[in-house]
Amino acid sequence: MFQTANKTDKVSDKIIDQIRYVILSGQLNPGDKLASERELLAQFGVSKATLREALRVLEVMGLIEMRKGTSGGAFVAEVDMRAAIHTLITFLHLQKVSVKEITMLRYLIEPTVAQIAATKITEKDISKLKKIIGRAVTSGAQEVTKEIGFHRYLARMAGNTLLTVMVDFVDDVLGGLKSQLNLGQDFYREVRKSHRLILECLIQKDPVASRVAMANDIVAVGQYMALAGKTEPFDPLEFPRIRNRNNWQVLLNPRAQVVSEGDPLTKHKGAFVKRVGTSPLFLVSGSAREDAGLR
Repeated sequence: MFQTANKTDKVSDKIIDQIRYVILSGQLNPGDKLASERELLAQFGVSKATLREALRVLEVMGLIEMRKGTSGGAFVAEVDMRAAIHTLITFLHLQKVSVKEITMLRYLIEPTVAQIAATKITEKDISKLKKIIGRAVTSGAQEVTKEIGFHRYLARMAGNTLLTVMVDFVDDVLGGLKSQLNLGQDFYREVRKSHRLILECLIQKDPVASRVAMANDIVAVGQYMALAGKTEPFDPLEFPRIRNRNNWQVLLNPRAQVVSEGDPLTKHKGAFVKRVGTSPLFLVSGSAREDAGLR
């Protein structure tokens, strides 16, 4: 199954690459046992120390598990989502991912998640999301957990494993950044208000309003964090704007906003306004904000 490791490169890396490939390609499945140490030594043509170094790395990567005893050896591990996410988080912390980068990624993913969730939401989902949001603002650590829990729950409603992993991963990185910035209760009060607004759009089963409300929340959080960390914020206007007056389903206007009844934006001349279901919320196109001089 394996080829002799090339001595011109780091030998253990070549062993890791080959074993990793046969696992990820499906040639070996979770629970399968690799060949014995003696057989692997013969196949790779390396020393015992080099082989064991490679196996230790593969174990840390979560790809294999080493078992002791007469029936022990190296076995393909069951993939653990959390272990995989933590590995990615470690890598990104070393790369020093910025608030701007993580906000841009969220902006590209999570409004679509909210849009999908609006078409699937049930009374059970509504009850759980209300509990996640809660009522009183508590300590920073607890608020981070609640905020992340809200976004993760919506991702699971989409019913896509890859999307769930991606949102979990992004939120874990975001949680680390928030802890570093030590954001205050005013920040979490605003987040709670945004989440309640998103939830109302979901309850009204309005996909576009849910999408816009989520985008508003993500941009606001990113701007607050960038200001707190004295770094450059993400500006959604970096992306091209597309507006269709007759079909709100294709609204991709970064200036669009969900506002409460009575907000001046709903009354401004030239505004494109749509009520969100039967709620006291309105979806307002960005043109109103531009005409009002809001940026």
